[in-house]
Amino acid sequence: MEALTVREDGSEVLEYNAPDFPISTDYSCLSIFRDYAAGCHWHRDYEALIALDAEMDYQVNGKTVHLNKGDAIFVNSGRLHYGYSAEMQECHYCFVVFHPELLGLTPAVASVLERLSSDTCPDFWLLSAEVETDRPAIAAIRFLCDHAVPKESLAVIAACAGLLDEIRKRNTGPADHSADPDWTVIRSMVGYIQNHYQHRIRLEEIAGAGAVCRSRCCQLFKEKLHTTPMNYLTRYRLDKACDLIREGSSITDAAFTVGFQGLSYFSESFKKYYGTTPSQYARNPLFR
Repeated sequence: MEALTVREDGSEVLEYNAPDFPISTDYSCLSIFRDYAAGCHWHRDYEALIALDAEMDYQVNGKTVHLNKGDAIFVNSGRLHYGYSAEMQECHYCFVVFHPELLGLTPAVASVLERLSSDTCPDFWLLSAEVETDRPAIAAIRFLCDHAVPKESLAVIAACAGLLDEIRKRNTGPADHSADPDWTVIRSMVGYIQNHYQHRIRLEEIAGAGAVCRSRCCQLFKEKLHTTPMNYLTRYRLDKACDLIREGSSITDAAFTVGFQGLSYFSESFKKYYGTTPSQYARNPLFR
């Protein structure tokens, strides 16, 4: 298996639909995650999601937003985020993730996106299916979920540009909150985990990535992410292992690729987090 690719800032380079076409789409459901909650992560890509058949929640940089059936959310670049169900109920959704480079970054386009993605702009935008002015953006997200292939590249790029322009129109001024510097520290530490999770990682190294001491590191993870640094690392590794298993990797390959040092500890951790063994997970058609 190939190692995870990351950028210099520690953000994850996602697996896209095709090489040299930085967009990824999929249909999925919350029940594939432990406690109906995806792992918290961040990347430089924009992310948009539609709740298709039920309600769900999203957390972005510590802020919680509720999506009703048919609603969508657009998550700004560089924000820590994850989707979940507070009631632990099923919700099917579709999502699109695309990197700004998809648009071809001329100076004019780069300037617009830099302003849109700055820390003084909102972390996310909620798009309601009941609001007429939000429907064009939701329609663009749905189009992208169904058509993001290279042979439709011109239409896909146009839809991404149109979606971003709809978001830009809603960005009439600075966000109504000051950027919390603690989230910048958390992002650096999470980025370090995303960069190095396949290797042995010590608490001191995670703390060092955020230029804080170990106790402050643990405090920030508890306050912002409601977990410990090492539990976050374990969860991140397990989520990556699940991705590999769903793609057809053997359990052994998946365990060692994501940084576990032994199969027994991997199986024990997997059962603890997902309530099933890796073998049972691999055989479950729901996760295919």
